[in-house]
Amino acid sequence: MASGNQLFQKAEIRTSLYRGFINSLRTFSLLRENRSMLIYFVVPFILNILILSGIFYYSYTTVIPLLQSFLSGEAWYIQFLRVLISPVLFILFSIFTVLIYSIAGGIITAPFLDLLSFKTERVLGNKSPEESVSLMEMASDILRALSNSIRLIFLIIIINIILLLLNLIPGGSFIYAFLNFLSALFFYGFQFYDFPLERDRYTFNEKLRITWRFRRSVFGTGLAFFLMSFIPVIGFLGLNFCTVGAAVTYAEDINPVLTEN
Repeated sequence: MASGNQLFQKAEIRTSLYRGFINSLRTFSLLRENRSMLIYFVVPFILNILILSGIFYYSYTTVIPLLQSFLSGEAWYIQFLRVLISPVLFILFSIFTVLIYSIAGGIITAPFLDLLSFKTERVLGNKSPEESVSLMEMASDILRALSNSIRLIFLIIIINIILLLLNLIPGGSFIYAFLNFLSALFFYGFQFYDFPLERDRYTFNEKLRITWRFRRSVFGTGLAFFLMSFIPVIGFLGLNFCTVGAAVTYAEDINPVLTEN
C-alpha cells in the first residue's frame, strides 16, 4: 500500500466526475451479468422505501410549512424577501433532506451495502479482504457507520458555520448555497467510498485525504445519488446503485493508484 506522501505525489489522477457519475449506472449491466447480486438489493430496497418516504413526508408536512411561516405576510419587503430567498431555501432544503437520507440510510443499511460493495469488487476481480456475515460483524458494521456518520456530521457542521459567514456579504446567500451544494455532493459520495476504504483498513483521516485526492470521482458519485433521490422508484435504489458505482470506481481507478509501487 502506498504511503500518504507517495499517494499525493501522483502526477495524474485516472478518475473523473463523469466516471464517478456513470459508474453508478453500470449497476444495470453488472446485475444482468451477475444475477446472484440481486439478493443484496432486496433488504436495502425495502428499508430505503421506509426511510426515504418517512423523511420526505416529515419534510413536506412539517419543515416546509415552518419555513413558509417565516415568510408569511403581505408587506412589500416580505414579498421581496420571499422571491429572493425562496429559491435558496428550496436548494438548501433539498440538500439537507438528501443528506439526512444518505446518513440515516447509510447507517441502517450499512451491513447490506458493505456486503454489496464487497461482492461488486469481487465480481470485478479486485481481491478485497474477506467479509464476514456474522451478527457480530454486522453489529460492528453498524457501529462503524454510526461512528463515521457522527464524525461527518461534526465536519459538515463546522464547514457550514464557516460558509455561513458568506451571508454577511451582499449576494453571499447565493454563494453560500452553491458552495454548500458542492460540499454536500462530496459528503454524499464519501459515504459510498467509505466501504472499500474501510475494508482496506484506512483510518477516517486517511479516507478523507484519499477521497479528496480523488474528489472528482467522489463528486460524480455524489451527484448521481442526489439526482437519483428525486426519481420515483430509482430513488429507493440510490444507495444501492451508488454503493456499486463507488466500488466499481474504487476497484478500477482508485485502488490501482493506491497500491502502485
